Amino acid sequence: MKIGIIGAGLSGIIAARELIRRGHTVELTEKSQSVGGRLATRRIGDGRADHGAVYFTVRGEALKREVQSWMSANWVRVWYADPYPRYVGTDGMNGLAKHLAEGLTVHLNEHVEHVHIEEDSTISVKTDVTRRSYDQIVMTAPLPQSFELLGSLVDQVTPSLRRLVYAPTFVGLFECTGDVQIGEDGILDHDLTPGLLKVINNQQKGITATSLISVYMEEAWSEEWYERPEEETLAEVERLFREEVRDIDIVSRQLKRWRYAQAKDVWHEPFYRVSHQPIYLAGDIFLEADDPSGRTRFESAYLSGLRVAEAIEKNIGR
Repeated sequence: MKIGIIGAGLSGIIAARELIRRGHTVELTEKSQSVGGRLATRRIGDGRADHGAVYFTVRGEALKREVQSWMSANWVRVWYADPYPRYVGTDGMNGLAKHLAEGLTVHLNEHVEHVHIEEDSTISVKTDVTRRSYDQIVMTAPLPQSFELLGSLVDQVTPSLRRLVYAPTFVGLFECTGDVQIGEDGILDHDLTPGLLKVINNQQKGITATSLISVYMEEAWSEEWYERPEEETLAEVERLFREEVRDIDIVSRQLKRWRYAQAKDVWHEPFYRVSHQPIYLAGDIFLEADDPSGRTRFESAYLSGLRVAEAIEKNIGR
């Protein structure tokens, strides 16, 4: 079975690994220049800064077993535990994604433009580079993007799923001089200046030798500022950061804009099949019915990828 996966974030990578393990041929198509999605790390000067997922936690046995193997391979480590471990990629969160994607067939820098079912029931995926055909596909991009690609097929998606919405997030990245201390462990995430969600010192986090600070903005603030000029937005992020952390010397600054950073609602199944078509939707917005947290996170993305692969194997020929 030849299976295409749109989006090479965590869900797509995990689904691909599991489907290949089960004997299928799998290709991923990713619009960015790297795998990982929100497992994102940016090079700044001689250092690196995470600007997507800050860390991840583990609740279930499936991910717990995987994380043990990742730790043995030195792909991840514990940043701090309060009260339970926060895991980070040893070389940044994107480094973990790259390790997980090793050996996979990934078409980077390709924008999918349209998904179409042919008369022979194969699925045609047209990109800005070429057209490929698959027996099944998994779409792991944020739902609004996936729905746009489906065209008229989106009418076969239940309206309640189509109504789910996402909130944006801005992340300011600041290169500083000197010894900057952000809390005890390199993170501030409580009782912050209004507008700030988290302040992270990537040096204290242990992924860089230089002082690089990631400043995450609250959902409501990001929505209010989303359409404003980037220079103006970055200046306001810096002002709020300086209000929270005094006496810092900033030598460079940049802004990351996540349009679909966090789902405001979730779907209480780990994936969704589009009617009886060989098309599946997956990602961190899809939670298992008994998920104890009730929110999107690293583990929900991991489990969604795993469960959709299991479902494809089970449903082949149906």
